[in-house]
Amino acid sequence: MRRALAVATVLAAPLLLAPLATASAGAAQPRIYHTIGSTSASATFSSTTDCQLTEVFVSSSRAMYAAQPGPVGKQGLTAVFVRVTDSCAASGARVAPAAGGGGGPVVFQADVQNGAPLVVDPRLTRASVTTDLTGTDGDGNPVTVHLTASWTGSGPLEHTTDSTHVHFADGNVSSTANDLRRAASAQVSVEVAGRSATGTDPSAVLEQTRSHCIELPRPGVEGFFPCFGFPA
Repeated sequence: MRRALAVATVLAAPLLLAPLATASAGAAQPRIYHTIGSTSASATFSSTTDCQLTEVFVSSSRAMYAAQPGPVGKQGLTAVFVRVTDSCAASGARVAPAAGGGGGPVVFQADVQNGAPLVVDPRLTRASVTTDLTGTDGDGNPVTVHLTASWTGSGPLEHTTDSTHVHFADGNVSSTANDLRRAASAQVSVEVAGRSATGTDPSAVLEQTRSHCIELPRPGVEGFFPCFGFPA
């Protein structure tokens, strides 16, 4: 996936590094953000039982990053969104209407995440994650979502590269990206608050990027952060 320049999509937003300063004293110092590798997987499905429609979205990733030279950092992130709507609920039922989907009032909703890393091979042929995610439901009640998900590559491995150099009035920015992508089929199972749902997503995807972004402000310039849009 190509990275647009001067926006925060050059690197995954959670992967914020202490920038590496390499310029001589008194000169503007470049800030270098380097992702050794960031791999992600996502899937979505819905299932219906009687009048209730359950919609599930899952994303999981793992990443390694470092300055040059500097220690290597590792980071995992898994997120699950679950929404249940009821098409048979009476019009006067005390439930919130669905926003943007579901076809009926929302009777349950949870949006949770944790630091569980995606388990994936370098060629994006298989990936998986199994974890318990704690958080709150739409009413603020504590919940635990048990997730089991696996991805199997179902398409060719796509390879793209991108290199961009732009000169701004306040400085310069350069970025490179070396990306892999493979279409996949996902199997997902979630359990939460006495509810369970299992489904497949034949249009899932596995992605990997190796990238870096370099900011070089002109001497005396402050507030120049084109890589992320904010100080990283």
